[in-house]
Amino acid sequence: MRAFVEVQDLRRVFDVSKPLLNRIIEREPRRYLTAVAGVTFDIAQGETFALVGESGSGKSTVARMVVGLLEPSGGTVTIDGTPMEGAASAAERQRLRRRIQMIFQDPYASLNPRWRVDRIVSEPIRAFRLFEGEAAIRARVGELLAFVGLHPEDGRKFPHQFSGGQRQRVAIARALASNAEFIVCDEPTSALDVSVQAQILNLMRDLQDRLGLTYLLISHNLAVVRHMATRIGVMYLGRIVEVAPSRELFGAPKHPYTRMLLDAVPDLAHIGRRREPVRGEIPNPISPPSGCHFNPRCPHANDRCRREVPPLADGVACHAIHEGRLEPGRAETV
Repeated sequence: MRAFVEVQDLRRVFDVSKPLLNRIIEREPRRYLTAVAGVTFDIAQGETFALVGESGSGKSTVARMVVGLLEPSGGTVTIDGTPMEGAASAAERQRLRRRIQMIFQDPYASLNPRWRVDRIVSEPIRAFRLFEGEAAIRARVGELLAFVGLHPEDGRKFPHQFSGGQRQRVAIARALASNAEFIVCDEPTSALDVSVQAQILNLMRDLQDRLGLTYLLISHNLAVVRHMATRIGVMYLGRIVEVAPSRELFGAPKHPYTRMLLDAVPDLAHIGRRREPVRGEIPNPISPPSGCHFNPRCPHANDRCRREVPPLADGVACHAIHEGRLEPGRAETV
């Protein structure tokens, strides 16, 4: 399958310096936070690519840059062969943006509480002028609500009259209203109960099969990722440390950080098996460790790991794997 979304060497640096006067008085230099450092991946049409990692790893920053809500400090995002920053005209940029939508984490905050649902869902239709006439727009809104498991009459209600799962259904209907082909899902079920999560995930998979949608899924929930993703990228402190098909990553993880994440997931099938506990916390991104960012927490780190940044080769960025000191899927000691 061809790559529908291509992300190349994406970077984002935030200036977190104190105000100028404070820096002069306290004799402090500017301070920068590198949230994303050289992230590269592609997503085939109709595929679900997931980014996972602990909070602070840069997943949501990548998502916002991919949809154009945040300007990259470097790198490129290309959608179906068109660079996000290189659209030649306003009309071309609008056509490109129509094909991209985003489902946000919190359905309580992502919907305007003062608008009725029919107005919320119809907003992309009106913005992109997809239908002419109020009757046609109302009919399309009713169709979209039915598409996500709601009743067309629900369009008369306000968001506060729905449950959390129903609000996320409204958010999905809004994302589909522009006839989007690529949807970025930023923790779409983390604010929902477990039973409701399953309903929303099944709805998303059904819509993907019926409409040929392409998803970028941002999550820290590995159970959700295993259910949804075709391929997975594991992020740590702004970098991708491992990329693999879902079944391969869960069956034979390579990077020590991926193994640590998987060992933290409860699994009844492996009761009694020795597990590697999650060690330490993610470092301060303003002053990250040198070399491999994971080296302070890694039981397999050596001097080279502390000096050199490992390249992403054969789907993993780890000196221990590249040197043969660690076998995929096994916790060999150094």
